[in-house]
Order: sequence, then structure tokens, then C-alpha cells
Amino acid sequence: MASIRIAGLTKRFGEVSVLKGLDLMIEDGEFVSFLGPSGCGKSTLLFCISGLEDIDEGSIRFDGREISDLGPRERNIALVFQDYALYPHMTVRENIAFPLRQQKLDEATIGRQVAWAADVLGIEPLLDRLPAALSGGQRQRAAVGRAIVRNPSALLMDEPLSNLDASLRVHMRTEIRRLQKELGMTVIFVTHDQEEAMVLSDRIAVMKDGVVQQFAAPMEIYSHPANRFVAGFIGSPQMNFLPGALCGARGDHVVGVRPHDLKPGVGGDSELSLNGTLVLIEPAGPFQFLDVMIGEQVVRATCTDTAGLTLGEGITLCADRRAVRYFTPDSGLRVDQQPMELESRSHVL
Repeated sequence: MASIRIAGLTKRFGEVSVLKGLDLMIEDGEFVSFLGPSGCGKSTLLFCISGLEDIDEGSIRFDGREISDLGPRERNIALVFQDYALYPHMTVRENIAFPLRQQKLDEATIGRQVAWAADVLGIEPLLDRLPAALSGGQRQRAAVGRAIVRNPSALLMDEPLSNLDASLRVHMRTEIRRLQKELGMTVIFVTHDQEEAMVLSDRIAVMKDGVVQQFAAPMEIYSHPANRFVAGFIGSPQMNFLPGALCGARGDHVVGVRPHDLKPGVGGDSELSLNGTLVLIEPAGPFQFLDVMIGEQVVRATCTDTAGLTLGEGITLCADRRAVRYFTPDSGLRVDQQPMELESRSHVL
């Protein structure tokens, strides 16, 4: 496996810059996700690393070796795509063996490598089936088997789970993470699904408009987002953003608090309190989501027991100050320290 160093990488399509001077260091054996909305440049970055797209500026190094001018085959990487890309006329065994035959290896070596990949992925009983006779999850495992069979320097995956149903997606991401840990592979995983990225990754590169907004461990991004975009993109439901004045504070900073940190209460010295009107209770398994109208804005909170709560009546929501984040109104950058003193503990509306 390999470490991957990206320095000053810029990619343009005509006059449009889709990647803007990116710098990333991916360690050997690390699982990194590129996460962001459609059009942010995450798949383009993956294709630049793989050699499917040329870069306009910057460099890409595998274990310190410059590979920017090498073709995809010379980079010793493996790709897994959203559509699996299995050859329909070949059995699973033949699909997995295909890249080894392209390398003109002897049949004994090919047989050993195919058997190893099939054993690792648990697909031995499927080796003589055609892709049409496989489920979505089985096809995905076969595609991964074809990717890992030749021991690549890095495994690159472009939204490989998006065609699967919800339960199978959860199962497959567990299998991918187990496989990565077992083999010590360097994996780059492209997704727009923040839950996938949070569960799978050692670190996540959150992207917007061709720029990496934050590159850090999942819980670091969740707890200490670099800016308002990251704070709003990571976490479900989305973080609440309120004007500082609405929270009874001086200054024009934006206040952010996650729904899971905002709960019904009576206030306290260490809490931020907001008074509003309960407009919706939404069951969500072990807890309920509450939609509360505060001024002209709906704020979402959570609780485990809705007894005593009535739609249309007043409610107080509280959050520990340690869970509250502050963002500048212009750039949206997070302010590490509270930028303003609260004029009062509670803002009554």
C-alpha cells in the first residue's frame, strides 16, 4: 500500500476551475473519504489521483514518487465504480481473474490470487455464476474482488454503495471497513452520504466548490466544524443556525447548536435558553424531534419523553454552552471562543 501526497492540485475544464490548489496528505493504510454535495469536485479529484483525468497544476506522489505523468495502469491503483462494471459474459471467477490475465501472469498464480480474494470476501460459492445471477451486494463484492486481487497500492471507490438498498448499504460498508482493516489498504472513498463517511473513515475531506473545507477525523469535524458549511453538511438533522440577537446576545455572529444538544428544560447557569412555541412533534424511534417556532424561525430539538408537551403551547429549549458554536457572519468561519457575552440567560419571545 502507499501514502498519497497531493500538493497544489488544480484542475480546469475550459475556463472553469473545478479543483483549486488542493493540498492533502493521505497516510499509508488510511481510509479517507471525499465528502461533499454534487459538483464539489470529489469525483474529479479521485479521477485525477487514478490518472483518468490529467491535472493542470500541482503534483501527486505515491510514497514520495511523482506519478502525475503516469497512466492509470502504471500507478498500480484499483478502482471500484458505482455501476460495478462487471463483464456480463464472464463468470465471477473470470471477472476477478481478468486484471491478472492482463498482466500475463501464469494460471497457477491467477488461481491462487482469485481463491484468496474470494475467500476474503466470502464469495467462493459465487465464482461460477454470471453477474446477471447475482444480487446487488454480491455484484459489489465481485467488483471489490477484481480490484484487490492484484494487491494495488491504493483502492479508489467512487460512490460504490449508492445503487444498493438501505439495509444492504449498511452491511456492505461494514464489509468494506473490515476488509480495509484486515488488508491494511489505503482507501479513498467518494460519497455524498455523510453517514457513510462518518462510519467508514479515519479522516474525511469535506469539499465545496473545488476546495477542501476541512480534513480531519469524523468526530473532530462533527464536534469542531471549521466553518458554517461543514457544520451544516455534517450531522442529521442539520445544525440549527440562529442570529446572535435571537439568542439574547450582542454582536452579529451566527449561533449554531445541534438538535441533539437542544432539549426541553428550565434553564440553568450553564445553559443557553430559548423560548418559543411547539409546532410539531416527530417520532424517531428512541427519541422525538421537536420543531419549535422562535421568532420567525423554526428550530429543531430532541427529547425522549413528550409527556406534558402540547402543540401550540410555549416551550423552553436549553443547551449546554459547551455545545454551542459561533460563526462569523461574512466568511462563516467558526470562532473558537465565545465572541460575545450574553445579555441575559434567556430570550423570551
